[in-house]
Amino acid sequence: MIFACLTLSYNQGEYLAEAIDSIITQNEPFDYLVYDPGSQDMSRNIIEKYGSNLIKSYFVDGDQGPADGLNKGLQMIQGDIFYYLNADDRLKPGALSFVNQYFLDNPDCDILHGSIDLINQSGVGYRTLPAMNFSLRGLALGYSVVYQPATFIRKTKVRSDAFNVKNKVSWDGELIVDLVLAGAKIHQTQMVLADFRIYSTSITGSGRLSELAKSEHRRISRKILGRDPYTWEKIFGFLFGKALALNRKIFPRLLNL
Repeated sequence: MIFACLTLSYNQGEYLAEAIDSIITQNEPFDYLVYDPGSQDMSRNIIEKYGSNLIKSYFVDGDQGPADGLNKGLQMIQGDIFYYLNADDRLKPGALSFVNQYFLDNPDCDILHGSIDLINQSGVGYRTLPAMNFSLRGLALGYSVVYQPATFIRKTKVRSDAFNVKNKVSWDGELIVDLVLAGAKIHQTQMVLADFRIYSTSITGSGRLSELAKSEHRRISRKILGRDPYTWEKIFGFLFGKALALNRKIFPRLLNL
């Protein structure tokens, strides 16, 4: 299989080479595009050093946000399995070989998601987050998540306008919801497939979009449930999420709720 890989690069030059190297050193064939909507740091120079024979590059002077960039990038890459990696994260060595074999062995699988290692600004790992058994209800109630850097999707399932351009904070999670609502089959593996970088100026680390994230989560929950969650569901989701955070191995079967 060929992997259709995409990286969004916007003023992430400090980490960009690590992200690119983590893909181009894989042992599986890939079509790889690095999309930059107008970085003001050294990102463009870093991208150009790799050469067009190794990666594709596309530079624009602004767009409508990450989801728009992903939609544009999707139109420019070919392959069987779609994967996108943020410019400050890393793919684990051998990850594409594992994913390739998994899809070959499981033809019913449309989406595969795995575990991640959290890394700090310097790239040092400090915690592993094991993959959960995904459920739409669990996502709506806040206790089931899919880790984007460890998620792979059959490209035939992803339209060129698959990402919601209006969603400025959780476009990746909404894509998974839309695909599963449309009938896509999602599998999970405990294999650690990627590194997710947390630092003070990242979206996750800074929390600067937390209120917007809450608003988008409420909207996506309504999309899943057809209504707002009941109060008792919110309480259950909150408490169950806290329990999972304390020990993800305590209630493995309940992750299917």
